[in-house]
Amino acid sequence: MTSLSVFRDIPLAQKLEGSLLKIYKQDEYSSKMFLAYRVCMNDEGHPWISFVVHKTRLQIAQDPSLNYEYLPQMGMKSFVQAALELLFGKHSQAIAEKRVGGVHTVGDSGAFQLGAQFLRAWRKNLKTVCIVSCQKEQYGLIFQDMGFTVYEYLIWNPKKLCSDPSIFFDVMEHIPPDSILVIGNIVDCRFTQNQWTKLTSIIKKKQIFPFFDVPCQGLSTGNLEEDTRLLQYFVSLGFEFFCSQSLSKNFGIYDEGVGILVVAALSNQNLLCVLSQLMSYVQALWGNPPATGSRIITSILCNPALFVEWKQSLKGVVENIMLIKEKVKEKLRLLGTPGSWNHITEQSGSHGYLGLNYQQVEFLTKKKHIYIPKNSRINFTCINARNIDYITQSIHEAVMLTEG
Repeated sequence: MTSLSVFRDIPLAQKLEGSLLKIYKQDEYSSKMFLAYRVCMNDEGHPWISFVVHKTRLQIAQDPSLNYEYLPQMGMKSFVQAALELLFGKHSQAIAEKRVGGVHTVGDSGAFQLGAQFLRAWRKNLKTVCIVSCQKEQYGLIFQDMGFTVYEYLIWNPKKLCSDPSIFFDVMEHIPPDSILVIGNIVDCRFTQNQWTKLTSIIKKKQIFPFFDVPCQGLSTGNLEEDTRLLQYFVSLGFEFFCSQSLSKNFGIYDEGVGILVVAALSNQNLLCVLSQLMSYVQALWGNPPATGSRIITSILCNPALFVEWKQSLKGVVENIMLIKEKVKEKLRLLGTPGSWNHITEQSGSHGYLGLNYQQVEFLTKKKHIYIPKNSRINFTCINARNIDYITQSIHEAVMLTEG
């Protein structure tokens, strides 16, 4: 007798990401290239890891005094405190007033999962989520699964080839009152003081709840404070908000998935009430967070010498990214490639738009075996001395072919 599976009606899920990588792996061409890895790469084409992180990991592994007991549900207290000081500054008034706190979360999206659960339960008037970012963000799916109506807006303007503040403000004019505004990594959006004032005025007037995303502090500009300027501006004005602070990419410990859900409240009493409710969700979601990544990060952030060494390594990565972008732009100029390529160096961070159209991207993928996303947003750290000539020559040919 053949029994029927209880899973017989379950279809294969539509793949959300990874199809480009799958096609790349199936390509048998020996000199194929993949320019869309999520992580920072070093000159040898391997994931970047700061030497100070490698050194600290070894020291922790050899520490005989460590016990491997479960961490508290909120996470390691010293880790949460060090992460908050990294985000807001050691001398932050909000930290001194004890109106900002955090919960150790798991994975890159754990903070959004936790924050969304809280908002769904305790702020039932917030039914709409507007996500504003320079790229498509995966955490929109988290809000969708929890019943929120989700709208996503890209602030990259493909015609002007820049991150366009006017797109942001157009969204703000039309966003419904009592919405959640998720602000992605928009460090390239350079607001004037009048725009800052206008933004906060709309948020107050429409009673919008901000939810920030800080995915790689220090890797956008090389300046830890500059990368969180928007956040510090909001907390200085007394706004209440959530923030997803990921610490995997800027420490090069991608496999650890270390993060914090940061809570900014009006008072310590409000903060403690929110944190206590978050703990009930943590108990259901993951119970106790893993310790290795948080131990490494805490050891570095709380040791002045290691902290300086880590900051220098971040600065080195950012300088290398800027150099790669300058070289790509210069090589395209020397080849006589039509158009302006200034947008390459005007974007900050490891990932940025080449400004190619769909036809040009298809040419690179099918004819040159260079795999990049359809929107032409690549990881510039995948470009190195060994492949830069082939890549720029191929871009030149793609543009010339389609221009012709």
